[in-house]
Amino acid sequence: MTNEMVKVLYETITPSRSNSINSFNPFKNRPTQFRNFLIIHLMLNYGLRVGELMLLTVNSIKKSKLNDSYSLIITNTDDEHDSRRRKPNIKNEFSYRVITLEKRDYSYINIYIKEIRSDINSNILFTSLKPPYSSLSYSSINKIFTIIDKNIKHKIPHHFDNKAFDSINSFTPHVCRHTWSYLMLNYLFKKYQDEYKLGNSTNNEGKNPLDEAQNKLRVLGGWSPTSLMPTYYGKRFIVERANISNLERIIEMSAILEKSN
Repeated sequence: MTNEMVKVLYETITPSRSNSINSFNPFKNRPTQFRNFLIIHLMLNYGLRVGELMLLTVNSIKKSKLNDSYSLIITNTDDEHDSRRRKPNIKNEFSYRVITLEKRDYSYINIYIKEIRSDINSNILFTSLKPPYSSLSYSSINKIFTIIDKNIKHKIPHHFDNKAFDSINSFTPHVCRHTWSYLMLNYLFKKYQDEYKLGNSTNNEGKNPLDEAQNKLRVLGGWSPTSLMPTYYGKRFIVERANISNLERIIEMSAILEKSN
């Protein structure tokens, strides 16, 4: 997703304040808006798979006793009230992980737990907000994304035009994870590149910033050591940087030629 798409997305899913109406939000009541905002926000900012999101419980968020740090625990869970026919499961042993939560997001989740779903008799975090308060299924989450997709397509149709190479077909849970992965790789690459330049990276013989970034992305995203996905993002990153460098070279060469004429 481009920066413009992310901006329009957040304009669309931001919950109404109090009982006021957010004309951009396609969901009509504030509890549903807040729940759906959290779903999208967590997937887009922490790279959660949809199955991992469905496994979250009210006990999945933890605060450290030692300092102001907050964690999101990704693991399998058993809940006697989970009646989903297609139950979610952790993808592989490397998907079990502890993700550091930003303080504001920890607060958002607590608001949702204490103010919106406090009377729901299920540990599963994301459920229907109407009786019988069933845990959200794959199809119900996909329905949320379909509604948002239709809404943002209406606002920025050019981002869904298949004639453009950087367009997307639709807004899906996978798009959230892909967006997070690429942005995270870009951030990590620049971070390690700066450390290498300053000589602050230890034991970096035979390594390079992109290798370091891909390895860190693999851990954060819960991919197995044999998964090719981090490498896929790395290749895309290299190609885009190479194209930018080539355009810069062409511009510089054109400027030289103009001066020589």
